[in-house]
Amino acid sequence: MWPLLLSLVAAWPGRGPGPVHRPASGFVAPIPCRSCHQSIVDSYAQTAHQRTSTQAGKSTILGDFSPGHNLLRTRSPGVGFTMERRADAFYQTGRDSVAGGTRTERIDLVVGSGRRGQSFLYWRNGLLFELPVSYLTGVRQWINSPGYIDGQVDFNRLIEPRCLECHATSFTLAPDRRVRRYSETYQLGVGCQRCHGDARKHIAYHVAHPDDTTGQFIFNPATATRNRQVDVCAICHSGARDEKRPAFSFRPGDSLDAFLSPEAGKDVVPDVHGNQVALLRRSKCFQSSPAMSCSTCHDVHLTQRDVAAFVPHCQQCHDATQHPGADSIGARLTVYCIDCHMPNRRSNAIRINTSRSQASLYFRSHEIAVYPDVAAQVLRAHP
Repeated sequence: MWPLLLSLVAAWPGRGPGPVHRPASGFVAPIPCRSCHQSIVDSYAQTAHQRTSTQAGKSTILGDFSPGHNLLRTRSPGVGFTMERRADAFYQTGRDSVAGGTRTERIDLVVGSGRRGQSFLYWRNGLLFELPVSYLTGVRQWINSPGYIDGQVDFNRLIEPRCLECHATSFTLAPDRRVRRYSETYQLGVGCQRCHGDARKHIAYHVAHPDDTTGQFIFNPATATRNRQVDVCAICHSGARDEKRPAFSFRPGDSLDAFLSPEAGKDVVPDVHGNQVALLRRSKCFQSSPAMSCSTCHDVHLTQRDVAAFVPHCQQCHDATQHPGADSIGARLTVYCIDCHMPNRRSNAIRINTSRSQASLYFRSHEIAVYPDVAAQVLRAHP
């Protein structure tokens, strides 16, 4: 989930935050959920969704602050950044020795579970801004935050409600005479109620009726229509769509089309990052299976990283023995099914400016299809 914020930041440069419709006061803390759903809440706490935003601290910031590893050099002579830990807080400092200026801001919030990387935010005058340096965990490297130009000391990228909508359960904006400021009332991470809705009536009812084991006054995706199931995921996984209504307005069970503009036309190929829903909808599997939704393969309450574990879902409809070349491919059919038919693809939505080049990130495509060249490469790599 980390890179989604970065692409959204790049997609809406310079716009000021707008008012939030249906404020977050309708949400309750996740602790009451755990009292009845302990195992689900405990397993979900380890997922990327739950950890996609956190308060900054030594247990949540994954970047390397050790001397010699806490620097970001740029292509501009004399311009660079230093990441420092001071007492119990963490800071980024930009220096321009040519112009003779420095600027330091504290890391207040962390965005990204850390599976691929993390970006960082800081508070200023009641508003949130993105810090100019992010961290890629795989290569253990500090990088320019996407959207920032290499070689400049710039701390001024405003974080909008739509960016936060995909990385937090709730955020409100408090009125101010001059600007709309974020309030201090918010819930970080994508929590239970982002997918299940306002839980207050649900909790009150089941406290009063402990013998009723059927969930009341709560959105259960398993019993909803496919469109409403997918909409819950699409609020964050359908790309950079323009808002029709303010961020954090959508509630599970709503039709997403009332909140976001239509997706790009059929002739536009969705980017592999951030628009998994549109890619899935292009798949023959999705088009031919009326009951298929995101949850057909994904259990969001669990951490799922073993792609081979998804193959049984494919086998519910596809007989591997009928696969072309099944005899020669053999057992690899049930190991590399996902790698062949849902390969990793380069994102064009995220470009990272480094001191030497412009880099891209790769994400797994959710367009289930036949990719002959990819399949050949996978099988050659795993004889």
